[in-house]
Amino acid sequence: MHAITILAIAGVCILLTVVLARLALSLQKAAAQDTEMTASFVADPNNRTTLSVRGWTRGELDRMLADFRSGYELSDSPDWTVEAKSGDIFTIAFPQDIQPKYFLFLVNYLCYPKNFDLANRSIGVLGRVVLTKAFGVPDPALIGKHAEIYVPADDVEYDEVYARVETGAAYRIPFTNMIWRAMDEARVPAEIAGL
Repeated sequence: MHAITILAIAGVCILLTVVLARLALSLQKAAAQDTEMTASFVADPNNRTTLSVRGWTRGELDRMLADFRSGYELSDSPDWTVEAKSGDIFTIAFPQDIQPKYFLFLVNYLCYPKNFDLANRSIGVLGRVVLTKAFGVPDPALIGKHAEIYVPADDVEYDEVYARVETGAAYRIPFTNMIWRAMDEARVPAEIAGL
């Protein structure tokens, strides 16, 4: 009986060591990805980065953008512009550009903003970008390609976005490590139709 207890404890220790080693490796990869994305960013005043939003009023959208800017300690520059389009659609442009990681976070945040009631709303958020190295793309061949960024349909993670590239390829980008993963399904939400 004593030998079984010792073996069980040894097994748990080995399992714990493996789990901690994998966690440490994952954290190292995430830190390396973040460093690479940040170091690769060069602001492009001729960027074609836009964000189309449906389901919020202008006042709500302005508050969300201010909250996002404050939450990530982003200065008032670079400036973001918000333009009303037809119906309840707004387009956000980034005349001074925006770091891709913040853009990805913003797409998600406008779907799940803090202190806003999501009940009885149909929220659509669609980002459009030209991919650069600063997006952390998994293949250099994607650089220069157009992509749409959105929160996937039937999302249960709440901390990821999807990228659908003009080639037709779809990628999941989890915020835990920002490492793009090819997906078989694009999981395009109905709420972004017409944006």
